[in-house]
Amino acid sequence: MMDHMAGLGAFMQAAETRSFVAAGRQLGVSASAIGKAVARLEDRLGVRLFHRSTRSITLTQDGETYLPKCQVMLAEVDAL
Repeated sequence: MMDHMAGLGAFMQAAETRSFVAAGRQLGVSASAIGKAVARLEDRLGVRLFHRSTRSITLTQDGETYLPKCQVMLAEVDAL
């Protein structure tokens, strides 16, 4: 469960910053750790959340659909 939540956090931060490097800086981990957490999340979900290139990341259609759902879910968890 904690690994899943870490993956969600990594995904959301990377989606917000559009960068694994920036997401890692904000979360206090390496860009590689962010990329691996997102990759594990993608494997669990069976979809690609980001289009990756050597210079940037952008959300896929699945990522665009998943992001607001994650934001609502984590807001509800925070409210608890």
